[in-house]
Amino acid sequence: MPQFPSRRGLLFGTAAVSAGTLLVGCTSNDTGDKAAADKQPAADDKPGKEVTIGFAGPQADHGWLNAINDNAKSRAERYEDVTLEITEGSNDTAQQIGQIETLINKKVDVLVVLPADGKALTQVGLKAMRAGIPVVNLDRIFNSPQAYRCWIGGDNYGMGLNAGHYIGEKLKDKSDARVIELAGLDNLELTKQRTQGFDDALKNYPNIKKVARQAAEFTVESGQAKMAQLLQAQSKFDAL
Repeated sequence: MPQFPSRRGLLFGTAAVSAGTLLVGCTSNDTGDKAAADKQPAADDKPGKEVTIGFAGPQADHGWLNAINDNAKSRAERYEDVTLEITEGSNDTAQQIGQIETLINKKVDVLVVLPADGKALTQVGLKAMRAGIPVVNLDRIFNSPQAYRCWIGGDNYGMGLNAGHYIGEKLKDKSDARVIELAGLDNLELTKQRTQGFDDALKNYPNIKKVARQAAEFTVESGQAKMAQLLQAQSKFDAL
């Protein structure tokens, strides 16, 4: 006879897979993806022991983070025995640490954490794990693997590498091609990894030179302001 996992056993996997679905779903332009996922039956329709998933993330100041929050809420609503407790998003490290410590004190069953700064929040991730609360580390990774049960994120170096090769192939026949880079938050490891991948790819195209770079803050406003500065400093370029 096949062995089916208990509802309790599915909790952690559901939290992790749900978070992963959000990451993938937000990169797709096909609105049918979400609708199809929502129509799929739950793995176990019978309610089990009530569980609480705590979620702490940064301020949802752009569409991707808004989608993370919205999809987490809609997915949790499908399970009557699951309570999703979402903290108010904050880009302030101390405030987010305090919010996570509150969730730890409430003894939530699982923590999903998208840190404003993975390095800065590593200790509170360790604190949760030592308290017996499994931690799903989403996107911006903690410094220690002991601070989370699993990490769900993207290949940031590969993203930069692919972007560099894409631009390289577009400009490979142009002499003295000039490229500028508009990046994310420089204090995040993922930004550094993307830039490193981008730079490594461009080494294969000696005709291309990166002439300027500005780090924005993953918001429309900062991106526009930094891009305005780049346009003033670099009147001529071939790719962004």
